[in-house]
Amino acid sequence: MELAQLFPTGDPYQMVFSLIYLFVFIMLFMVFNQHFQRMWWTRDVEKALVKLDRYVKRSKEVLHKAIMDQGKPDTDPSKAVEDFLEFFVIEPVDKDPYGVLKRLEHILDVERDRFRSFIAHVAPKADPTTSANLEDLLAVSMALNLIYKITRHYLILSKRTKSLLVLMQIAYAVPLILRIAEAYYSSLDAFSTGKPIGDSAGPMVAGRFMIGQQCFKIAEDVVASEVPFEGRRLIVLKADGPGGRVGKPGDAVVKVVEEHKDKVSRIIMVDAAAKLEGERTGQVAEGVGAAIGDPGPEKYKIEEVATKYHIPLDALAIKESIEEAVSTMKKEIVEGVETAVERVKNIIRTRTKEGDVVILAGIGNTIGVGNG
Repeated sequence: MELAQLFPTGDPYQMVFSLIYLFVFIMLFMVFNQHFQRMWWTRDVEKALVKLDRYVKRSKEVLHKAIMDQGKPDTDPSKAVEDFLEFFVIEPVDKDPYGVLKRLEHILDVERDRFRSFIAHVAPKADPTTSANLEDLLAVSMALNLIYKITRHYLILSKRTKSLLVLMQIAYAVPLILRIAEAYYSSLDAFSTGKPIGDSAGPMVAGRFMIGQQCFKIAEDVVASEVPFEGRRLIVLKADGPGGRVGKPGDAVVKVVEEHKDKVSRIIMVDAAAKLEGERTGQVAEGVGAAIGDPGPEKYKIEEVATKYHIPLDALAIKESIEEAVSTMKKEIVEGVETAVERVKNIIRTRTKEGDVVILAGIGNTIGVGNG
């Protein structure tokens, strides 16, 4: 049979050559597929590193400017700041879990003291509110610096070991890495200017009840107000604002409960919470338990004292994304705060009676939120 009979609709020789080219292309692709894939993944990670490096440099510039403008140091703090960006914290051993939370709390206290002493050193003329904001700004710069270094580490490691698996893992993680880094980067404006952020939703709810009321310090970086509410004694707690503080709400709750003991009928906690994709920003969800996202010590104290005196724990969560939690507060979150205020009032009216003592704790970073 002739070629013309096999390929009646076209040039038979052209068809044969096309099949040969296709076969050769497929073979080359199979042989060099990993090489091409390595090139694409390397390019993606390197592009991400360029962006991360820009974020780190910008965060250092913002931090340096804030220290110079607000702290007015006598000498240039650039070298000291650069050295402090490598600061790290070692978690306590947990193979023997007994007392691990007390040891963790001690290490966190030491970390906080180191931050405060460093800011006091490089920004000696900053007031307490500004110093607290500078601590947060420093923490953001450290987080961006760490994200950049870890991403760079895995890229270099994949090149040195020629490991496609290591490169694949970091390449697939790049979208999430950039999302976290962009969230921190977007917080620079809020922390440098003292604006409320998404995580300030909890303290803002508490602050709404404290308006016009006298505040007093009750625990480290935590203030309280006793607010009469429809025959109940409402004791409202929040971090001491408007500086960027979270305080020790666990100590504050324990102190109030131990003072009033069985008279406390309910503990209501309000905090920002990470939303799931597809959920609406500012949505308020209700549950039970200690609504606080600390590493453990403060949450443990609240749960322990609530269990000791059989006090119900109500939790209100204001939904927001990780980007929204650390950037300037959006209108939707403000609306969520208003909704949460009404939900708190409804809880008090329906689940407590006149004469009860109720604790309301607004949890979160209180930057930009005053004390009433």
